[in-house]
Amino acid sequence: MVKLYPEIDPEAVWIKNDFGEAVMTIIIANIIDFVAAMVQVGSGAIKKKSRILVVQIIQLLMQAVSMLLLGGVTGAVSNVLSCFRNYLCYKEKLNNVWKAVLIIASIAMTIVLNDQGFLGIIPVIVCTVYIIFMDVKDPVKFKLLVTLSFIPWIFYHFILMSYTGALFDAATVVTNGITLFRMIKEKNYDRD
Repeated sequence: MVKLYPEIDPEAVWIKNDFGEAVMTIIIANIIDFVAAMVQVGSGAIKKKSRILVVQIIQLLMQAVSMLLLGGVTGAVSNVLSCFRNYLCYKEKLNNVWKAVLIIASIAMTIVLNDQGFLGIIPVIVCTVYIIFMDVKDPVKFKLLVTLSFIPWIFYHFILMSYTGALFDAATVVTNGITLFRMIKEKNYDRD
């Protein structure tokens, strides 16, 4: 009798070498990043700044775990600092002193922990720009900031092999862009 399917050795299913462990780590990190990305994309439809900040805290923590699994230490550190930043902004305690502390901490941690060259610098650049401008009161300008800040993350996630992160960063830019367009349209309509 001819078997259509070869016998599968249960011990061989789980590859037990460095390559297999790396593949599993990439898969697990991408699953975590997928869940974070769903939260991130959903935040694109939120107009209220305080709600955006809370949702971003959840998303940033999940992505920090994913980045650590993929070796993106500077990205993970940047995300943890961003959680603290968002919390301060949510509580309306983010002042120039806290901004300076967060920017200095981000730069210092990048200098100490960066082993990725230019790739490892992307998080500190995005974090710094976001911190400088995030206390803008105009919801349209804040939505524009959020939208533009995701563009560099597309490249960071892709190069880090967080393909779900890169894909959903792009989707977040699109959803935020659509919401931004609607907000501008409503704002112009209200002026007339």
